[in-house]
Amino acid sequence: MATRQRTEATGKPTLPGAALAVTWRGKRFTLPHSEDFPLEALEAEEDGKHLTALKLILGLGQYAIWRSLATTAADAEDFSAVVMKELGRGNP
Repeated sequence: MATRQRTEATGKPTLPGAALAVTWRGKRFTLPHSEDFPLEALEAEEDGKHLTALKLILGLGQYAIWRSLATTAADAEDFSAVVMKELGRGNP
């Protein structure tokens, strides 16, 4: 999501290079600014490999923590909803 799109979606500007921090199930996760996502993550997402994309975005350490908390597809959806809410997209 471009800075302009994020500003429109949230009503507030995002600093270039700013990371997004979300708390899920009592753990804090830091995601890079969308412009800093690895290209491999974007390619994985395009190929429908959503968990691979998440692993590349979170990094191995954070992904291992997330994976220890997430055991179902519903967990992955819930985490995604938390991230999207923080971005100001989708339904709260």
